[in-house]
Amino acid sequence: MSWQSTLFCLALRWTIKRHSRRPIDVARARSSMGTPRRRSLRLPPGFAATAVAVDALRLERIDRSQPPALREDLAILYLHGGGYIFGSPQTHRQLTLALARLADAPVWALDYRLAPEHQLPAALDDAVAAYRWLAAAEPNRGIVIAGDSAGGGLAVATAVALRDHAPELPAPRALVLFSPWTDLGGTGGSNASNSESCAMFTAASIVAAGKLYLGAADPADPRGSPLFADLHGLPPMQIFAAAEEVLLDDSRRLAARLRDCGAPPELHIVPGVPHVWPLFARLLPEGRESLRAVKRFLDRIAGSG
Repeated sequence: MSWQSTLFCLALRWTIKRHSRRPIDVARARSSMGTPRRRSLRLPPGFAATAVAVDALRLERIDRSQPPALREDLAILYLHGGGYIFGSPQTHRQLTLALARLADAPVWALDYRLAPEHQLPAALDDAVAAYRWLAAAEPNRGIVIAGDSAGGGLAVATAVALRDHAPELPAPRALVLFSPWTDLGGTGGSNASNSESCAMFTAASIVAAGKLYLGAADPADPRGSPLFADLHGLPPMQIFAAAEEVLLDDSRRLAARLRDCGAPPELHIVPGVPHVWPLFARLLPEGRESLRAVKRFLDRIAGSG
């Protein structure tokens, strides 16, 4: 555990975790965590962010604006986290920028509809529609779906939906998941055992946030909780989870189910870091190391295509 992560986790406990013990205030969450600081939106020389609107979909494309040229065999569809209630491509721009850099590929971040105004399956419908559009817009590129937290679970649900309902589309080349939220009912053992050790959330806050997106749906509905979906025939997955986070078992159980389906994922459990630590790679050496692992994974995936 780095000293940077130790201090950062302490800061998160003071700024985020103490509020997770209270009823969820969606407006406050969007105001405090859904508005990125100006410096986090800055792009280095040679990169550009382009807003794209396609019918009802809104995306942000991050890619190089100057040489060297992008590789031509890969594109990334990114699904942001935020408990399905806040977040945007802008809140996660530092992570999508990092992915664009390490993959030398365009990253398309989807601004999907948020709960509670838009409940299950709104985010999933948007993600499937975005994948369908991207497959047509980038026909020569294999598409990797990546996401964090809620977006990580959404990435798995999207892959399942594409397999079952869009067999005419090329399957995703792979999935990259950072602290994925795959069980909105919070039934994993780590929800209770890590409720105090987690730097950001409590078990109760996870369940409460799940209800905002689920509405009247069953918490085990695989469209929202893809842990309970049929996981056969899905693309290769790389999964990251923090050892002390409440969502640890959302990753461990997902990995176990994939192994049972004959498709063992690449699972990384990292101690001493917060939820979705690669988002903070500029501050945390563990985040930078995890992103290097993503690069190695993507290079293998691209090389096997």
